[in-house]
Amino acid sequence: MRVAISVIVAGATLVCVSAFLLLAISGASLDRVLFETISAFATVGLSTNLSAELPPAGVYVLAALMFAGRIGTITLASALALRQRRQLFHYPEERPIIG
Repeated sequence: MRVAISVIVAGATLVCVSAFLLLAISGASLDRVLFETISAFATVGLSTNLSAELPPAGVYVLAALMFAGRIGTITLASALALRQRRQLFHYPEERPIIG
């Protein structure tokens, strides 16, 4: 249950942040921006032709959102959080008897 809620919250947060960024960058209407961001996150392929009118910064926001939607929110978060692996095992250490 916690994983499902975290996936929903992370996805909604990404979509909301991207929508607000695109609203600030493009100045388009809210319905077009929301349609474009949800479509990009879900990698649907539908568009309101907003992506053609965006400046390069807006296209980068959409591309990052498409990448995050394709990879998945939990996979992306765990990849960014777990930079260093903890080793849960130890190799045996012993001096071999020679001679």
